[in-house]
Amino acid sequence: MDKKQCKVRVVIRVRPPLLESDKSSVSTSNNHVTIFNHRNVKENIQYEFSAVYGRDSSQQQIFSECVKPLLPKALSGQNVSIFAYGPTGAGKTHTMLGTPLNPGVIPRVINEIFTQIEEEKNACSEWTYTVSFSYLEIYNEKVQDLLEPSGSDLPIREDADKNILIPGLATKVIHNFNEFKNVFGPASNNRTVAATKLNEHSSRSHSIVQLTVKKQKPCQILHGKIYLIDLAGSEDNRRTGNQGIRLKESGAINKSLFALGEVVDAINNGLPRVPYRNSKLTRLLQDSIGGSCHSVMITNVAPEERYYYDTYCTLNLATKSKKIINSTVVRETVGIVKPQRQVVKVSPVKRSGPEKPNRLDSSTDSLDTSDLPSHSISPLLKRQEEWEVQVNQRLQQLETNIISQVQAMKPSHPGAQTPKTKAIHDLQRQLAENHAQLKALASQHTLPHSMKQKLPKPPGKNLTQSLTDGKENSEESVVKPEDALLHSSSQAKRNGDFWELLNTSSVKGLQALQTVGAKRAKLIFDWRETYGAFSKPADLMNIPGFTEKYFQKLLHR
Repeated sequence: MDKKQCKVRVVIRVRPPLLESDKSSVSTSNNHVTIFNHRNVKENIQYEFSAVYGRDSSQQQIFSECVKPLLPKALSGQNVSIFAYGPTGAGKTHTMLGTPLNPGVIPRVINEIFTQIEEEKNACSEWTYTVSFSYLEIYNEKVQDLLEPSGSDLPIREDADKNILIPGLATKVIHNFNEFKNVFGPASNNRTVAATKLNEHSSRSHSIVQLTVKKQKPCQILHGKIYLIDLAGSEDNRRTGNQGIRLKESGAINKSLFALGEVVDAINNGLPRVPYRNSKLTRLLQDSIGGSCHSVMITNVAPEERYYYDTYCTLNLATKSKKIINSTVVRETVGIVKPQRQVVKVSPVKRSGPEKPNRLDSSTDSLDTSDLPSHSISPLLKRQEEWEVQVNQRLQQLETNIISQVQAMKPSHPGAQTPKTKAIHDLQRQLAENHAQLKALASQHTLPHSMKQKLPKPPGKNLTQSLTDGKENSEESVVKPEDALLHSSSQAKRNGDFWELLNTSSVKGLQALQTVGAKRAKLIFDWRETYGAFSKPADLMNIPGFTEKYFQKLLHR
């Protein structure tokens, strides 16, 4: 997979003041945010970001300029992450969810994805699309499913490709925006929300919507994911008045956000170890910050002067985050795509001994080598071919020598009966029997086309007429290439075992074949499950990546 580097895009959104009488400590202009310096009130601190949106910004503007340009990347097999960050009461949930009349980022993303899919289908009907989503929250450092709540703490795992997985997390397949709305609405009610002195509907957990888009056509699948993350805000318990369970919740929220700051600092300082595992939140954001996502961080700040310290800390973390560089990749699977049809499987055959790879040559009728090009015959077959040509030449020389001896023993008078005449008849009968046996044996096998031109032509004499008349006959006794002795019956069982191994073994069992690794074994298994058992070498050549050169190598080993 080719990796491309891109920076985390950080944008600032300043919400309107709750009261017009509140004194503001934040001012915006173009891509700059300015606040006063608490160390010296005569000075100001100015920050620069990718984009800055003031109090008059709309939900549509945020979506169109910051989020919408990234959605085609998800349809091309890449990952996208959009998350809202900021202190409590700064408007993160409003930015991500919005209201029924003024929807936020999450519903707009879902609607736009299906719109773009319809446009791609109209342009090219070769692709098929599957859209599914999961919904979870991190509450008190526990990962909980919101689609199918069970109250249990779900584990976080990482696969061989460094992808973060959550086993047991429910996934719903959706076909349009209305299906998403019918599922997402009740699931949102499962999220933990409570009132504090600063916010009547304060989010007590971090929520993550994972949207998966699978785009496939024969022999190719693109996997794209979109992470829509609404982070809980940091809280000052002296101002929120949290006690009891609320105090415990704010402690877990502040701890995870502090871990997020440590991750950002570690990445910017180039430390060998990034502490993603210090929190469940940073563990799930591992792909979004310093990972393989196209990431947008929508930083929400409150303009009131009483929120100055929260705004100051938020802008400092946002400034550090914009230096982070992610390495994006296209997640693509190339192989056999199973069609939706019933497949007749080959029943496995029990074997007495352990499965071992068997060599394959052309010495059995179960392998039709006439379909193979001449350069794909293994060196073992070539040696056997040369040996059989030599044997055929010697037999013809022997026949010629015997005929010349018979001519020398021919009596002077045609009707005379002498001991020599009797010997001639005995030789004639013996040669005829040997020749018939040779033809009968050779006719049981088929010679590859690549060897037909190499066999020498038989001597142009008819043995019977040469023995009786002593003259060369103009008519040739032609021996067909198919009659040449090529195969030996001792190889039949070995080749049968080879085809049995291909048609009955699991993916792990197929790896017993030399030069067949995990990926090739998976391709062989998928082809067999889709199209049935292998019956000839041409079947293997239909598998992507099985070139003539590789097939020759497989035959040789």
